Amino acid sequence: MAEQQTRSDEKQELKRKINFWKWVCLALFLIIAGFFGWIYLSIFVLNPTEEPTPAIKSNHKNVEFSTSTSKADLNKLIQTYIDDFSDDEDIGYDVYVANNVIFKAEAKIFDEPIQMKLIFSPSVKKNGDVVLKLKDMAVGALPLPVSYVMSFVNKTYKFPKWVTVIPKKQEIYLDLNKLKLKGDTKVRADALDLKKDDISFTLLVPVN
Repeated sequence: MAEQQTRSDEKQELKRKINFWKWVCLALFLIIAGFFGWIYLSIFVLNPTEEPTPAIKSNHKNVEFSTSTSKADLNKLIQTYIDDFSDDEDIGYDVYVANNVIFKAEAKIFDEPIQMKLIFSPSVKKNGDVVLKLKDMAVGALPLPVSYVMSFVNKTYKFPKWVTVIPKKQEIYLDLNKLKLKGDTKVRADALDLKKDDISFTLLVPVN
């Protein structure tokens, strides 16, 4: 009887060991299957969306570059342009910016040598052109009407084609669309607040 009981206990112990290893093997199989399943999902299902490739070609005829500057640098640019425009000859006037746009010249009116100073307030139009509105002037000690002085300036001095003096409106119109820089680059004004030194332009560079 005791021997039969012992054999029965051994069989039950053997079954428990077999069941244990069976569960261990099943667990290992599930872990391995899960690992390879995760690799498959990572590569083929959860692969990050590729960034869209930017367009290489553009239909635009010009490339725009925004730039800002200071009054000091703008004065250097104005002087350089005047020197190029006049071929280094004396054209009889100077233009520079402070809190306003200043036009200074030496002239003879009624055979009297005078110092002329016109002060303009600039404003930017929606199309990027600039209007200089006469704010104040000093023409020696002569009490001359504004329209006469503006007409005198228009007839006496040479200006680039993109600069138009309008005596009746007491202003000067700067058609920047007609101003061409090197390489046919054009310029458009964005901001021209001289008091705050807020000066910015957009350069339009032609492309093929």
